[in-house]
Amino acid sequence: MINQNWWFTTLLIRQFKYCPPLNKDIKCDVLIVGGGFSGMSAAAEFLQKGFKVVLIDRNIVGGSSSGRSAGFLTPDSELELHQLVRRYGPDAAREIWAMPCRGIDRIVQAIKKNNIECGLLQQDSLFLGIGKGGMEAVASERECRESVGFTDQQVYDEKELKGVLGAEGFTAGIRYTGTYGVNPLACLQGLKDILIDNGMQVFESTEMLRLDDHTAYTHGGSITADHIIIAVDKLKSSLSPLAGEIFHAQTFMSVTEPLTDKELNVLFPGGKQMQCWDSKLVYSYFRLTGDNRLLLGGGSPLSTFLPSAYNGPFIIKKVIKEFKGRFPHLRDLSFIQFWPGLIDTTRDLLPIIVKPPGQPHLQFILGIVGLPWATFAGSFAARNILGDAVEDYAKYYPYFSNRRHFSLPSGLAKIVGKPVLFSLANSWAKFYQVDTHRKPVAMKDEF
Repeated sequence: MINQNWWFTTLLIRQFKYCPPLNKDIKCDVLIVGGGFSGMSAAAEFLQKGFKVVLIDRNIVGGSSSGRSAGFLTPDSELELHQLVRRYGPDAAREIWAMPCRGIDRIVQAIKKNNIECGLLQQDSLFLGIGKGGMEAVASERECRESVGFTDQQVYDEKELKGVLGAEGFTAGIRYTGTYGVNPLACLQGLKDILIDNGMQVFESTEMLRLDDHTAYTHGGSITADHIIIAVDKLKSSLSPLAGEIFHAQTFMSVTEPLTDKELNVLFPGGKQMQCWDSKLVYSYFRLTGDNRLLLGGGSPLSTFLPSAYNGPFIIKKVIKEFKGRFPHLRDLSFIQFWPGLIDTTRDLLPIIVKPPGQPHLQFILGIVGLPWATFAGSFAARNILGDAVEDYAKYYPYFSNRRHFSLPSGLAKIVGKPVLFSLANSWAKFYQVDTHRKPVAMKDEF
């Protein structure tokens, strides 16, 4: 295997618009910093609204976390629905779950409306339980989906699973509809072309180095804007103290040669493709791409909470070995590429969207896990500027504020280190947390 992002490989046979770096000083109505799903979704809200919009990215659009992801379009990210129900209760969990569901609809509609070629596949989601704990997690997920009013779920016991998945060792599973897989980098590059065709300016290889009031400075020029949305990963502390609120989880992905018809029938004997993940704390996940390659990802407790990226093949080889142990009839699959991904998140695994005190023109979108969540968050921030959907802001502020209740204080990182703090907070949020502090006192103009 070589260390190379498969999605970048797919760009070799496509042609998207060239966006040179910024090399002058300009002005605009709205500046968006970051060309992932948050930034691009925010930009799309301003189409045909009469705003002069500029978007910059330090890489190419989609070149960071969004374009390194597995392309799962599912509400699940780091948190399952049953975990949200435990934390907030059924009504609040339904509100939260609606965010990524709206994000999925937004992505799929944009792809279909604009005929973007990005390997969009309708793939049901299948959450797989391992051992007794996994059986309980599946049962809890079923109960919680019913409690919030969902009716599309189907539960499998160990024997029934073999009719839809050619695997061994999974004790239960729950499947639901309305989810998709996509080539995220091709999707974002396609959306970039749409933005440019509609008069927006996009500058790639353009990193924001400094922010001074309404002006963002880059190596080659500056942008002064009435409104600024910062939707970046790996935020630097020199740009904002909010960087201290962001933690990192590391995962690894790999891809195979295209599967034969025989291998496809072994993987999904029921004939229906699904995107799958298991119940481990550091879970493994897999799905098929548009050209029938198997995309497999996962990690280990040792590497997940490291503060910086690990680029060796050791971890992904263990994930592949475990996968082939559960799918012995696919043990001859050849994995050709792998790549690491360092995901931004928060202590409680929900995003932060916030206006800093005294800076009503500025919004940060941080710690987003999951493409649908990022898409909703970008739309949310843009609609704040447009003055749309005021009810959304009142509803979601308690979940998004950086001053919401956290089980462990960020200052603890100075004592135990950020990786240790995050591993503790991550485990607590996923398996034990019950949140009774949903109503922080609102700052003036925070939303």
